[in-house]
Amino acid sequence: MRTIRTVLWILVATLAAGACRHKGEPTLSPDPNTPVLVEVESHFQGDVVIYLLRGTQRERLGLVTALNNEVFTFPYRRLGASGSSRLLAYPIAGSSSYPSDPLYIQPGQSVKWTLEADLSRSSMVTY
Repeated sequence: MRTIRTVLWILVATLAAGACRHKGEPTLSPDPNTPVLVEVESHFQGDVVIYLLRGTQRERLGLVTALNNEVFTFPYRRLGASGSSRLLAYPIAGSSSYPSDPLYIQPGQSVKWTLEADLSRSSMVTY
């Protein structure tokens, strides 16, 4: 009889401990359709087409006219998981194109890319 009582107490204690356990908030995965905002400030003297590069593919985001600012968006899912995504500034007249540093951003972050008169001196900020 004493053994049965001990087993029952252990069983009750185990069930009580399991019922009291705090279940944390479920981890939500980021929405792949979250828009990524790309602000481009151009100090370049000509018009520039901005592309999103993923490996060897490029997708046109839009045009920034000379000495002007533009804002573009694309879904976060277009960055892919490879880590090889970049922006590309392609001048319409004359100069060679300029790729940005790789884009390492999280959903909800934005990018500001400042294109200088010499494209190789351009800078990018992620926030």
